[in-house]
Amino acid sequence: MYMTKYDSSAMRTDSPMPKQCCNHKAAPQQHADPDQAGQTAKDPICGMTVDVATAKHKHEYKGRDFYFCSAHCLAKFRQDPAKYAITGTAHAAEKVAEKVPAQVAESTPVDAGAVYTCPMHPEVIRDHPDACPICGMDLEPQTVTSEEEEASPELVDMTRRFWISLALTLPVFLLAMSEMIPGWSLRQVLPGRLFIWIQLALTTPVVLWGGWPFFQRGWASLVNRHLNMFTLIALGTGTAYVYSLVAAVFPSIFPASFHGVGGDVPVYFESAAVIITLVLLGQVLELRARRRTNSAIRALLGLVPKTARVVQEDGTEVDAPIEHVQPEDRLRVRPGEKVPVDGVVLEGTSFVDESMITGESIPVEKRAGDEVTGATVNG
Repeated sequence: MYMTKYDSSAMRTDSPMPKQCCNHKAAPQQHADPDQAGQTAKDPICGMTVDVATAKHKHEYKGRDFYFCSAHCLAKFRQDPAKYAITGTAHAAEKVAEKVPAQVAESTPVDAGAVYTCPMHPEVIRDHPDACPICGMDLEPQTVTSEEEEASPELVDMTRRFWISLALTLPVFLLAMSEMIPGWSLRQVLPGRLFIWIQLALTTPVVLWGGWPFFQRGWASLVNRHLNMFTLIALGTGTAYVYSLVAAVFPSIFPASFHGVGGDVPVYFESAAVIITLVLLGQVLELRARRRTNSAIRALLGLVPKTARVVQEDGTEVDAPIEHVQPEDRLRVRPGEKVPVDGVVLEGTSFVDESMITGESIPVEKRAGDEVTGATVNG
């Protein structure tokens, strides 16, 4: 059986079914110049490969010809041609540089090594793990390999911050909430202003150390003018902590109406500490879930063969690593071998065991034009 790999910027590339062209929102893909790509070009909107000779939709912009799979993609391109004409990894970095301060963009160059991007904003490209300058989310690797994943430094850091913050927050919470229970207030046990000073001492490391990553992301959101969840967290906890700090150190500057029965100004250290600790817990759970998801994907990738049999133009066959297989390469899959990549059957008829995907034990017949999935077994 002979097949070819899909052409895509992700794990699967454009499907031969036109209906999948515009049913998804994809980041602009790199435009392939016809002079370089032969008879095909890439639609800059959806990323599909378009036959230049038969393309019905074409648009010239700044001396370059762009080809489109449908009138919908052409109309979308005409709305903002400058946006979609600038594509590719290098241009994506330029787009991010327009959105973030120059010092931030310059400190994060893009190289040929590991590339990280934001799931919500694919135009953000970094060469190391970082937070998205737009939404504050942690960046994800653009590609997942079958190699064993090392312990996430961020997960280790967030876990350590959470447990230490939790240990400090519980006493603060108990001290503050004890005043809500008649006859159980710990203020009666702790003399004078010691009740407030203990809360201040325990809350300070929680806010300034445990919540430091949130304040960094909140500040970045203000600088980049992209307000997000971390803006709210930093503003809420920071305001509660600063107000309580001033109330604890300089209670005399507040009007008499602010003072309670004991003469102290009410403080809200427990609010700041509890919010920081709960957000840290959320970050830990999110990072663990992401790690499990990556492990599941990695396990699936482990089922894929390490090499593929590529048929050269002269008819010779060469075993090449999966990473080197390019879209439109012609591959040969012998009976009993695993399909190396997602693709389309070019020649031959066979039965493919797709039980790993569908759970159906009966092999499925495949003919020319049918789709096949990587790691399934050619019968």
